[in-house]
Amino acid sequence: MKLTFPPIGARIIKSSVAVGLCIAVYFIRALLPVSSGIPFYGALAALWCMQPYSDTTKNNAFQRSAGTLIGAVYGLIFLLMFRRLGLVIPELVYISASIFIIPVIYTTVVMNKRTASFFSCVVFLSIALTHSFDENPYIFVLNRVVDTFIGIIIGVAVNDLRLPVKRNDNTLYVSGIDDVLISPTSNYSKVELNRLIRSGVKFTISTTRTPAELMSIMKGTELQLPAIVMDGAAMYDIKEKQYLEMTYLLPNASAEAERIISECGLNCFINTMLDTTLLIYYGKLNNSAEKELFESHKHSPYRNYISSEYRRKNINERVLYITVIAEKIDIFLLERKLRQQLGVSARISISDSEYEGFMYLKIFSPCASKENMMLKLKEYAGAERVVTFGSIRGKYDIYIDDGGGNATVKKLKKVCRFHGNF
Repeated sequence: MKLTFPPIGARIIKSSVAVGLCIAVYFIRALLPVSSGIPFYGALAALWCMQPYSDTTKNNAFQRSAGTLIGAVYGLIFLLMFRRLGLVIPELVYISASIFIIPVIYTTVVMNKRTASFFSCVVFLSIALTHSFDENPYIFVLNRVVDTFIGIIIGVAVNDLRLPVKRNDNTLYVSGIDDVLISPTSNYSKVELNRLIRSGVKFTISTTRTPAELMSIMKGTELQLPAIVMDGAAMYDIKEKQYLEMTYLLPNASAEAERIISECGLNCFINTMLDTTLLIYYGKLNNSAEKELFESHKHSPYRNYISSEYRRKNINERVLYITVIAEKIDIFLLERKLRQQLGVSARISISDSEYEGFMYLKIFSPCASKENMMLKLKEYAGAERVVTFGSIRGKYDIYIDDGGGNATVKKLKKVCRFHGNF
């Protein structure tokens, strides 16, 4: 197994600081004329509150608080009951504690605090199994609660600590994906992106990929703004799962492109819109790449593949773009014919595919471009300027030359921190 050594992140440092503060509070409490408790429990509570996001931290703090109180109450009832009965046989005490777990957990269910049941049991057992025979166990119950709440307060405070940073709310930041943003070995990018987005940074994606691919790659990222997809042919709202803007091929250009593709003996995937639903018509699959592409994508809930024999061509059909995947020599020959016969009525792009020996060719409306859709996205976001991130030198405002991932997000943090200046 190959070991990786990522840099020590803020969460690790904050965890250490929170534990140190819990210990410092313990030493301060030890100087007071009251019992000082045990720093172990406070440190555990503080570590439990160390989460990537503020809302997760507060939710964990609430779970820990509820669990501690429920467990402490049952622990106190347990102690009072056995002291009242005068029972001092360890075996009986321990067996009774296991039975007492039933009302502890059931209480969390009744109170709709199921996520706190584990902590309730931990607190109860720490009281019932380790302090039932102490001379004054009630002090431990009190200190157990106090220690936990000290840890929670410190954990939440340290985890939510942020240096005041003035963001530029008038700038839209747009990034590509491949070789730019997502790192395959770390979640740092997604966590930090979510923090920036939650702080109000206007960030989104521009990609040649489809919405289905985008949502799969960006899973876990809380994009609030629509994304530019399909190489500028559409703008897609990931939150609402709907297309906001689309640029279609002219019917004559689409029909002519299909005719030329058929004459070359090739198949194509025709991406059309029916109302707000994307339909992908396909003919006979001729090569292994087409078959593998179809088999890997046909079960996606965001793709609707339909055999061309069921296609009903009419004036309401709107073609977003056409995709051909074939061997390189066939793609180059097809590209030449399409350019000769379609002229300026279509935009043609070719690119490498994930299938060895095969390439993609895509046919768009000449008006379908990332630049045109960027203008619409800028207006939609209410931004005054746009800053782009990409891996092609001279084409983007911020050039990414190191494979992207974590480095891209760090550059984004610096850029939006200083009023968008770069």
